[in-house]
Amino acid sequence: MANPEQLALLRQGVYFWNRQKPESCQIPIDLSDSDLKEANLCGAYFQCANLNRTNLSRANLSRANLSHANLSGARLECVSLSRANLNQADLEGAILFQSNLSQANLIGASLPETDLQVATLFQANLTGACLRGTIFWRSHLMRAVLRRVDFHEAILQETSFRQADLREADFTRVYFSEASLSEANLRGANLDQALVKRTSFWRTNLQQASLKGAYLKRIVFNQTDLSGASFQGAQLQGAVFRGANLTGANFEGANLERAVFRGANLTGTNLKGASLQWAVFKEVNIEQTEGWDSSFNQEALIR
Repeated sequence: MANPEQLALLRQGVYFWNRQKPESCQIPIDLSDSDLKEANLCGAYFQCANLNRTNLSRANLSRANLSHANLSGARLECVSLSRANLNQADLEGAILFQSNLSQANLIGASLPETDLQVATLFQANLTGACLRGTIFWRSHLMRAVLRRVDFHEAILQETSFRQADLREADFTRVYFSEASLSEANLRGANLDQALVKRTSFWRTNLQQASLKGAYLKRIVFNQTDLSGASFQGAQLQGAVFRGANLTGANFEGANLERAVFRGANLTGTNLKGASLQWAVFKEVNIEQTEGWDSSFNQEALIR
């Protein structure tokens, strides 16, 4: 339960709170289970505070210091957290529906099983954060920094990661539906066994990425950099590789039936054991691939 003296002090306003709180910094801040709905807490000091299950719906927490704070299970619907410091904060199971986290610092934050539907994280920094099982729907993460983020089994629907930094992010068994990864950097990312539907990869950097066993039927890789990418066992029926860089990519055992390779760079591309029935190769140099079997000539359409 919340400390009543601290809660009374906070209700006097952020100015009084920030002036008097440091004087008793040895006393832990406990505002758990309190109702701070629609409160103006802009710039408030809550470092290491216990805000577990606190109702902060529609509150203004922009530029607040919530570093290492416990916000697990908190209600943060429609909250403004723009430019807030949430470094290493615990937000497990929090509701962040329609919240604004633009340019917020979420480095190393824990957000598993959180609700980030219709949330805005424009230019937010989530380097090393945990987003396992998190739900995104119509969320905006344009130009966000998401290096080494754990998205394991998250749901990403109608969400934009345009121009985001997703290097070495873990998307294992993630569900993508109508998402945009256009111009995003996913170099070295892990998309093993991901389920991807109607998602944009226009000019995406997927160098050295792993997409083993991923479901990528009818996905269009338009001017995508897939050099050194691993597609072993992936489902790529009807996928389109238009002007894509597939230098050194590995499609061993992948299903490429009816896939289209047009103007793609296939230098050193490994097609060993791939299924190429009715695949189309146009404006490409088949001789530069590895593992090409003469039987492929009867299965694929080379123009």
